[in-house]
Formats: sequence, structure tokens, C-alpha cells
Amino acid sequence: MNKFIFLLFIFFTAGYFSFSQNNKYSAELDSNFVDLESNLIDGLFAIVGGHAIFHSDINNQILQYQTQGLVDQDSVNIRQKVIDELLLNKLLLHFADLDSLEVDNSEIESNLNQRLAFFEQQFGSMEKVEQYFQKSINELSDELKPMIRNQLLTQKMQYDITKNVNVSPLEVANFYGSLDSDNIPMIDAQFQIAHILKIPDAANSSIEETLSKLEDLRNRILNGADFATMAILYSEDPSSSRNGGAYFNAKKGLFVKEFEAVAFSLTPGEISEIFKTEFGYHILELIDRRGNELDLRHILMTPKISTQDMLQAKEFLQSLKSDIMNNQMDFHDAAKDFSSDKDTRYNGGLLINPNTNNSFFSLSELEQDPALLNDIRMMSISDITDPIYIKLFNGKEAYRIIKLIDKKEAHVASLSDDYSFLHQYYFQIKKEEEINTWYKDNIKEVHVQFFDDISNYNLLKNE
Repeated sequence: MNKFIFLLFIFFTAGYFSFSQNNKYSAELDSNFVDLESNLIDGLFAIVGGHAIFHSDINNQILQYQTQGLVDQDSVNIRQKVIDELLLNKLLLHFADLDSLEVDNSEIESNLNQRLAFFEQQFGSMEKVEQYFQKSINELSDELKPMIRNQLLTQKMQYDITKNVNVSPLEVANFYGSLDSDNIPMIDAQFQIAHILKIPDAANSSIEETLSKLEDLRNRILNGADFATMAILYSEDPSSSRNGGAYFNAKKGLFVKEFEAVAFSLTPGEISEIFKTEFGYHILELIDRRGNELDLRHILMTPKISTQDMLQAKEFLQSLKSDIMNNQMDFHDAAKDFSSDKDTRYNGGLLINPNTNNSFFSLSELEQDPALLNDIRMMSISDITDPIYIKLFNGKEAYRIIKLIDKKEAHVASLSDDYSFLHQYYFQIKKEEEINTWYKDNIKEVHVQFFDDISNYNLLKNE
């Protein structure tokens, strides 16, 4: 597991382990936080409003910094930095409670599904995930959901605090001009890449088998079988099968257009015919509709992809690469005609970086895909990889070929060539300053109870 993947793993799991510990004490902590028996607070560092900070939270955060090679374990400064970060986090949650901020269940489920898919990719299978955590997927999901909810609430509070922050071109220029040469940020090597993705087509026999099973389920439901029970038993949607295929308070725009077209055409209690989306084949029951908000259940079944189907996709891309390298076809046109990626097929397969909204990726960002990174490091501009296996976040398996379009070597940022980067860089600084100001203004107004000696820390609460 490389460094970046390990950091992501800590990010996804540190909160989980902290939550598991927190859960043991939650029954003992009431809203007033009266004095606790000493045998209950050994793991507690502080309580901010209604939210606890444990020593494990502090140690896990320090571990992240250590993994990055940035700190020594005994550093008082980094420990103070981590404590301040956790105080901020809990303060954000406290005010999210006061402001009655909410997170949609569908948003939590979507985030949970991404994390479970990440775990599955890293460990190799859901069975191995269960073995590692020594819990069933359902048990793990139930324990992860509160952590995910808190993270989403924290993000919403941060957005509310910083939503009016803006950065003008003049401010960026003045900021850049104020930097000493030693403080101008370095930009890592940047890679511009395009891909042609091939998701294998299921064999006709597999499609027919799926349609037959789904039609049988639909008839059983129409004859009185419980839709939720059938979804739990047979649906292949990991985000909803555990709760009977249900999505509640789902707003328009959450689902793909084919799914929404069917959902909004039904009346409450009506069962749809079988229909297809990019995820597979569905039947859907509309529970309730309130304007552009729906409560619904669905069952998803996906035709099984065989080893032979995967091999054919790989061989197709290998042949396509040969045609492109022999100038029988242009990569841009091949992407348009053959790529399964509908988001990039019409721009020549060019990938867009969601962090920057431009088409360049840094090495650290490419480290999320080690197989891709190893190839990219060795490539020259216009080189094309052999087919590379990829498992998509929706669970589908595929192959892709990747072309290196352009490359920028690591360099000191310049205002003329790297304005977009510098704008985002300064924008983040201004948002952090806004949050720090909010923190200083509010931390002293909230009851914070410490269960540890804090005399060595210059915490804002005690200034």
C-alpha cells in the first residue's frame, strides 16, 4: 500500500476507530456534561459543547502527519496544532447542531458506498474487508454512518462560514508580489492525460437471465410480496439494498436522467416496468412525491460480466492502440467512437481534474491509481499505454488505454503561467483565515471541559 493510499486509508479509518471508542462512552455523556466517574474518562481529552475529543483522535491525527514525514512524535508544536484542529472540528459540529443543519440520508449513503468501494479495492474483496475489521459489512456501515454524517456537517458549516469569501485578480497579484522568493509555492510535475475506457458488454445470455429474474421479482411483488424484502434479498445497489432499496427525501438531480424520468412518471404505490440505466436494469416503486422530492424504492440487477467478456474488452483496446500508433485512426476520434466514458468521449478522452477544474494532474493526485502512475512516469508525450485494468466506483470492471498529452516539469509558480493555481492557493488561504477568525470569536463562548493537563499548550480557550 503506497504512501498516498495509506494516508487515504487512515483518513477513512481513523474516524472509524475514534468513533468506536466514542460510542462506548456516549451513553454516559448527557447534554449538560456533569462530572463523570474517573473510570469513564480515561480516554477523554476534552468535551466541546456536546462533542468529545479522545486521546486516540489526537494520536491518529499525529500519525497522519508522521506518515507524511512532517513531524516528530514528541513535538509539542504539532500536538498543539492537532488539538487546535480537533477543537475547531468539534466547535463546527456544535454550531451545526445549534443551526439545525441536516445531511440527506442519500448523501450519507453515497459517501458510505464510495468508502466501502475504496476498502474493497484496497483489500481485494468485501470478504477481506470484513475479515480486516472483524465485522460484517452491515455492522461496519452502521458504525461508519455517524462519522460520515459528522464530516458532512463539518463541511457544511465551513461552507456557511466561507461562502462570501472572494478573490479578485488584483488580490492574487498583490499576494504573489508580497511573497519572498523562498515562500513562492512550488508546483509539482503536472501531467495532462486522455483515456479511452472500455466497459465490457455483457453477453446476450447474461442479459436475458437478468431480465428473467427481474421480471419474476416484479410479478411476485405485484402478487403481494414485500418490495423492501425483495430489495434486501436481491438488489445489487449497495447504497440502498440494506434498507429495502429505499431512498427518502431524494431531490431531483440526484439520480441519472433515465432513472428520474421513470420515477417522476409514476404515481405513489405504482411499480414501474423494467428499465435500463448505465448501472443495469431496475424496477422501481414510488412511495411518495412532494414537488421535486421523492421517496422511492428500487431493485437493481446487473448482467454478469464473464472473464471472456473482460478479455474481449482488453483485446479490443490493444487492437485499437495498434491502429492509433499506425496512424490508421486518431486517438481523439477513437475516444469519440469507442470510449464508454460519456463525460470525456467528446473531448478526445481528456480527463479533467476535479480538484482544479483543469486538465492537469500532479504526481500526488495520480498516486491514487498506482498502476497508472507507474506507466505515466515512464512515458513520453504522445505515448499510449497498453490496456490497464480499472474498477470503477459503481463497481463495474473495465480496461482503458491512456495517452500522455502534455507534461509540465516541477517549477516555482509564476503569475503569468500559473494564475489558476495561485488563485486557488490564495483562495484557500483566505478561507482558512475566515475560519480561524470565526474560531477565535466563538471558542471562548462555548463550554470546553478538559480532562488532561493543558498547561504546556497555548490554546485559544485559555488565553
